[in-house]
Amino acid sequence: MNNQSDMSKILAFLNEVRSCNNCDTRIRFGDIDCPHCGYDLEDLYMQWAHNLLQELNCEAKN
Repeated sequence: MNNQSDMSKILAFLNEVRSCNNCDTRIRFGDIDCPHCGYDLEDLYMQWAHNLLQELNCEAKN
């Protein structure tokens, strides 16, 4: 496993623009509820983390 590559992937994932699943308002780092509609963002963050882990695991298998 290449740590430099993993760190680059993590930074790229952190740099992605995320939007509320309910109203499409842009989410800032650290928001736990949508600042516009109050929608709970836990599912959004869980999906983001799942995608990151999949990306990191895909490289580990190759």
